[in-house]
Amino acid sequence: MKHPVRRLAALLLGLTLWTVPAAAAVETQPASEDLTALMDDFRTEYGLNEGNFSLCYYNTVTGEEYRYNDTKFMIAASTYKLPLNMHYYEMEAAGEISSAAMIGATTLADAHYQSLVWSNNDVSIDMLYNLGNFRTYKNTMKQYFTMPDEEIDYIYYVDNYYCTSMMLDTLKHLYEGGDKFAEMIGYMKQAQPGEYFKMYVTDYEVAHKYGYYVDDGVTAINDTGIIYTPQPFLLAVYTSDAPGGAEVLGRAAEVLTEYTVSQYVPEPEPEEPSAVTEQPEPSEPTQTPETTDNTEPEPVQPEEPSAEEPAAETPEQKQGGTWKLPFSPWWLALGGAAVFLVADVVVILKILRRR
Repeated sequence: MKHPVRRLAALLLGLTLWTVPAAAAVETQPASEDLTALMDDFRTEYGLNEGNFSLCYYNTVTGEEYRYNDTKFMIAASTYKLPLNMHYYEMEAAGEISSAAMIGATTLADAHYQSLVWSNNDVSIDMLYNLGNFRTYKNTMKQYFTMPDEEIDYIYYVDNYYCTSMMLDTLKHLYEGGDKFAEMIGYMKQAQPGEYFKMYVTDYEVAHKYGYYVDDGVTAINDTGIIYTPQPFLLAVYTSDAPGGAEVLGRAAEVLTEYTVSQYVPEPEPEEPSAVTEQPEPSEPTQTPETTDNTEPEPVQPEEPSAEEPAAETPEQKQGGTWKLPFSPWWLALGGAAVFLVADVVVILKILRRR
């Protein structure tokens, strides 16, 4: 029985590195001319053709999709365990089965680990037939595929054959499934380090389910998975006696990783506000500001009189808003007496002259 710490570690790995917990579906875009030319050159370099090679690529952010020979049914090898495990995780999330349920000689929880990390064939076969007979299992898996029934080859129902179109549909469902597949993603990231898609892609996380089959003179080397570049992409590659063997899978993942990264343009980071905020300079008031009852107005200093202007009046010269002569009352009285005295003298002189 699988130790619970191991399952917790896989769950944490999946949640920590899960780029888009519940990714929304992106509208599919046709492959660019650059991508098409790139893959044409790749096939030419390795001698790949419709008889020995099939590939599907999908950018989860831009929706760009490239397909080559994607509906050709080929020996799936252990990649059939991808939709099989995904289906069980969905049943667990729906409460239809417990992770403690016995699958053959082990629990479902341990069966996931053995099937996804170590690609254990015996445990995986037990999971398959736990669903019913082989035909029931194959009909159950069809729910994840968009291929119409009339296009599905008969060999799909009677042998371990899939096509990369089906695997791409499965990867899309897995990637968009959110937390219910976190543990599965974690196990796929643990699986087979340094091999298949992980052979040359070392700077980014890869969650994959690989497959290797050799029998009756046929060698099938396959891989399916998610490569977590800044724009994560899905990749499914099937080969059948292809020149280069596993090298083809490693190089295909490397070439498409480089292409995807080259298409990524990070959004500019917003500028941080400066620590010191500039204050606007105060403008000169056009009117004297009003003062409140509790504010003393500032005293206004009198301007110095200029030579061309009369001196400003002093407070003694202004009372109650009326102006007065700059003389005291005594000077006025003396002036008046003097006027009368002069008048009297004039009158006396006129009288004396008449005499």
